[in-house]
Amino acid sequence: MKLSECNQRQKKAFKNIKYAANDLIGGLENTLLDYPEDHEYHISAKNLLNNHELLVQRLYENATSAYYEEGFCGFGKAYQSYIRDINFCGKEWLMERCEARVKKCGY
Repeated sequence: MKLSECNQRQKKAFKNIKYAANDLIGGLENTLLDYPEDHEYHISAKNLLNNHELLVQRLYENATSAYYEEGFCGFGKAYQSYIRDINFCGKEWLMERCEARVKKCGY
């Protein structure tokens, strides 16, 4: 699905999933660079990056519970209506978008 084919709610979801993926996957990749291979953080990050289904699920959870922008994550009452709009897209549609984003990131 292309962004141009989406309604306003779906566009919000696309954007939120993109930035949630940047936060999640980028954070995990940074962890791999920041810690030696035998460190528990490195091992945990590597295991999550190598578990496609869990990575998609974690992205879905993040993208449907917080507001993401480039370099920013907001949550709480101030963002409830934004998150509610995203959730109205439906779990199946959102999971498909998360799956596509994780694949686009190479995982």
